[in-house]
Amino acid sequence: MSQSGSKKLTLSMAIALVIGNMIGSGIFFLPSSLGAYGGISIFGWLFTATGALVLAIIFSRLSRFLPNISGGPFVYAQQGFGDFPGFLVAWGYILSIWASNAAITVAFVSYLSVFLPVLATNNVLAATTGLLAIWFLTWLNTQTIRTAGALQLGDYFEIDSTYSNFCIWHFLSQPGSFYSI
Repeated sequence: MSQSGSKKLTLSMAIALVIGNMIGSGIFFLPSSLGAYGGISIFGWLFTATGALVLAIIFSRLSRFLPNISGGPFVYAQQGFGDFPGFLVAWGYILSIWASNAAITVAFVSYLSVFLPVLATNNVLAATTGLLAIWFLTWLNTQTIRTAGALQLGDYFEIDSTYSNFCIWHFLSQPGSFYSI
């Protein structure tokens, strides 16, 4: 693998991408789903966190065990069990991505309807908004990794740092803190 003169991602872009992937709609959607169960819902969080850590450990060990291959779960299953199990893992992954994209889009439009109440009443506009979000993110995935990192970091829109993003989200979240008093 050749080294180029410029890095594809800066450290801050890589950190922003990881944070953005970890803090997805699930972390915002899970409390409202589990809130009805009271204090016992903390076990749902612990179960989910444990599952994520187990998956991280498994992929970490697989990447050390098979260092010269890339391709994620498909390649690991193919190397260990053959072509057909590898195909099944890849197909299952694709199906799970379809379902998770739909769930994330529904959550996104639901959260956006707080700021744009018309989305809660107009199904056509809500579906169009969801499709536009999916299309934008699909376009983003066709761009370079540096573009995705810059967008995640905020540099794409001339916002200079993750700190600026934190300040914006902190400012926007302050009205909600009065309801918890």
